[in-house]
Amino acid sequence: MSLDILAIAAHPDDAELGCSGSLLLATRKGLSVAIADLSAGEMSTRGTVASRQVEAENAARILGLKERRNLGLPDSKINEDASHTRSMLIQLIRETRPRIVLAPYWEDRHPDHEATGRLVKEACFFSGVAKVGNGEPYRPTQLFYYMLSYPFTPAFVLDISDAWEQKLEAIRAYQTQFQSSEDGIRTAISEPGFLKLVEARAIWFGSMIGTAYGEPYYMSGPVPVDELPNTTNSLISDTEKKLPPYTMFY
Repeated sequence: MSLDILAIAAHPDDAELGCSGSLLLATRKGLSVAIADLSAGEMSTRGTVASRQVEAENAARILGLKERRNLGLPDSKINEDASHTRSMLIQLIRETRPRIVLAPYWEDRHPDHEATGRLVKEACFFSGVAKVGNGEPYRPTQLFYYMLSYPFTPAFVLDISDAWEQKLEAIRAYQTQFQSSEDGIRTAISEPGFLKLVEARAIWFGSMIGTAYGEPYYMSGPVPVDELPNTTNSLISDTEKKLPPYTMFY
């Protein structure tokens, strides 16, 4: 297998919240995209392992994924055996050979998210070291971090306006997590206000680049470009006489 994009998440629904707009844009272009969930989310207050599996499969269909894997690591204990987790991630990267890897930002309120971001970075490096682990060495071209709980100053923001409604559909596939009901325990993320927060964040980052909705990403080092931004697509079209979009910075 050789993937264009591999999104790695600690729990089912993390990738949907953090980077699914970008995944949708990629699958629409015909790129090969997969998600690897490290755990089954078995420690969640609401839902069961079986229900989360069905929800993850439904979300995968909405996103048009080539594959979705679950590595079966223990929820809430991703970092308990860091060496084992890192070895599994190295093997995953060598098997799937992704060009781009997406991982949660390594500073977050949930320890599993933090551990996943840190261990994915280590695995991306060591997957290219021949004497580490088994299988043919391979190192991804790029590693980008998506946002979950804690905000960061992004290296770039991707315009996901055309994918926003479908991103919401993928998130709502996790009915046990994001929809309130009289059955079961109510949680902060099951209340309607949580999805409003998700939308507000997307609007905020979209406004940074003059679009309706945006997904922020962090990367180490500069973003590579082959020409000055907007060289070929002017903000103001001479033929259509469009007004430039409102942005925070220009």
